[in-house]
Amino acid sequence: LQRTRFFLVETSSSTATALRWEIIDYLCTVLDLDTEQELSEKEAASATGGGEASPTNDLGSAGSILKLIVLNCSTLDDTINYNVGDDLDDLSTRSGNTSNAGNAFISVVHRLAASKSTSARIAACSLGPVLWSHLDFPRQLQLRGVITRALHDVEVIVRKSTAAVLHEIAELVFDRRSVPWLVLMCERSMTDPEPQLRAAAMTLTWHLAEHLPNAFTGDANKGSLSIRRLPPRTDPTFMDVYLLQCKLLPVASNLAEDRMPSVRLSVAAQCDRLVNAMGEHWFNIIIDLLQALLSDSDERVRSEATLCMPRFAESVILGTEEGQDSIVLESLMPLALKIQKDSSPLVRSSLATAAGELLIFLVGLGGASHDAPSSPIRKREGNEAPPSPRSPRREGSYADETGYKRYKKHVDDTFIPILQNLLQDPNPEVTTASLRAVTNASRSSARSSASTPSCSHNKYDNGDDDLASVASVTSLQSHLSVDRTKPVFIPVLSEKQVLRLLPTLSNLATSAQWRVRQSAVEIVPALLGCTHRHETRHEISKLCLTLMGDKVDAVRKTAAECLCLGGSNLAMHGKDDGGEWIAKIVVPHLKTCSLSEDAKQRMLSLKMIEIIITNGLCPARLEVVESGDVSPSSRNDNSEVATKESAVRSILSIAASLASDTVPNVRLNVGRVLAVIVGMLDRSNAEFAVSVLEQQIEEEKSRGAESDRDVIYFAQQALSQSSLSDLRRESSLMSSFME
Repeated sequence: LQRTRFFLVETSSSTATALRWEIIDYLCTVLDLDTEQELSEKEAASATGGGEASPTNDLGSAGSILKLIVLNCSTLDDTINYNVGDDLDDLSTRSGNTSNAGNAFISVVHRLAASKSTSARIAACSLGPVLWSHLDFPRQLQLRGVITRALHDVEVIVRKSTAAVLHEIAELVFDRRSVPWLVLMCERSMTDPEPQLRAAAMTLTWHLAEHLPNAFTGDANKGSLSIRRLPPRTDPTFMDVYLLQCKLLPVASNLAEDRMPSVRLSVAAQCDRLVNAMGEHWFNIIIDLLQALLSDSDERVRSEATLCMPRFAESVILGTEEGQDSIVLESLMPLALKIQKDSSPLVRSSLATAAGELLIFLVGLGGASHDAPSSPIRKREGNEAPPSPRSPRREGSYADETGYKRYKKHVDDTFIPILQNLLQDPNPEVTTASLRAVTNASRSSARSSASTPSCSHNKYDNGDDDLASVASVTSLQSHLSVDRTKPVFIPVLSEKQVLRLLPTLSNLATSAQWRVRQSAVEIVPALLGCTHRHETRHEISKLCLTLMGDKVDAVRKTAAECLCLGGSNLAMHGKDDGGEWIAKIVVPHLKTCSLSEDAKQRMLSLKMIEIIITNGLCPARLEVVESGDVSPSSRNDNSEVATKESAVRSILSIAASLASDTVPNVRLNVGRVLAVIVGMLDRSNAEFAVSVLEQQIEEEKSRGAESDRDVIYFAQQALSQSSLSDLRRESSLMSSFME
């Protein structure tokens, strides 16, 4: 049956139609016999062994086939019956019950629900969302009775499956008569003896609260994704929705006081979703709820509540009337100042992450207009997902002078000092998290939304896990990649804020922990994009120059990489600052490293050459690079192209000077670097690279016993690249032709 499942749901096959009920009866019998859930275990094992895991594993093979048949058949009959044109009341039509196509299958649900087999009872619940929109109201009442009994089942796995079913049904309810029952199910889940089910009750609570307006004014024909806003106070349905919210909010409050930390953690992770769903009438109460979780006795709960603060603050600020949006910050800031002295490194690390995300959000609100590229409001409009219905956007209300001063005060007086204190934390994990937060606050990647806190959650989010953290901590990516395009950063921190952070970062550059030193220098490219003053840039560059002489290879490479990539951030200021940075800062230190007596520094210079060429950071003007190949007086119409070529040649000449180095490791790295960058060079520079490699091979072979085979190997590997081979063959043919 599993292999022929696509035939069984074929609606145009008379054979499949004739066999349908016999097959359904057979599947029900199989589910009745599967008392030990052997089919579910086998399917789960096969998914683990080679296939992909599926949410239908709890159903097993028989339950999955049954659900597939019912789904396809009820949809077909629904279309047919609707075309006939039954007389339906307006409420049934609006709620999506345009036919009674699912009525025939309610007997299957009753049969499975009465079985002694756990597999059968799980299958009965799984048919609920499939049939809900295809049942008349009396049979919906019967289905509700089946689900209610399943939520009280003695088997935990049945209750878990029922909780997942309720989550799906909450999106399908467009009939106010079903809402009180769903609220009752939330209250029942809250008192379940299983902690995981109580945690799931929090998800069901905010999800139901989010869909409450749909049950009163929504249209099933538009689908559950078109969530409607809360009705205004003058609307007759407002009081109905409000009274149901009065029953839902105590569920979240009781779960926040649960004896199990895992349940409280679920509430802490989803407070922002709850406040988004409930609306501004309940903001003050939910703020108190989050404050209590920030002082929880369990460090994991405190950590999750801390990570929730940026998302919570955005939901409240964008959802309240102008002039009242600072309440959430004034309520949470004292606790944030207290958390920075928390005994748990996990909590302090979470505070660093949250402070960085709040920094990005508040700077965008206070200093950027609605149309600014770094404005979070602008970013939200660019997403495909619609804005939260509980957070009406107030265009332009944050760009005025009052809003700017209000948010700038929180940034300067609270978040910058918090990050400064956490940067000096004795725990290296906290320090690293703080550096990551400062880096993310100093830049916003235009290529990925990962570095921007996704504070407003919507129904497009997938993979909700009640017990897992819903706050994503962005990992700091390495800037270097051969296939990577030129990085684009949008500055967030001001010049003054950068200067305040520099002394702390300089102290971290001398930390005994090498990972802390590495994290301290990784922030340089981002900070350079936030400043216009050459004095500030010079101070920032000292971080890289100091750590380029570090005893740890990873720190030296990161420092050299960040020094080179800093120029890419300066070019966005409207001038050719990037080329000037490479010419006046990077190239002089590149030459100094290549002439150093330390072989490690000479190898570092080759690394810098690779970074400059692969990221396209070479300046485009002749004046910024000393080169004797082309003089200013000999420029022609293609002077800019010739100038850039000479700049690249000047940098390649440094690599060529190391091809005959006394240390074999330096010589072999010449071949490695040229193999990476040669495909990015133009014809003349590629020819130059070929000549350097050929000369290196000849010189290495002439060394006799002192020659190093690895040097020859890497040089030959570079020459064996297809583009170089073609170039050499072309040159050879041209020489033969000339002769």
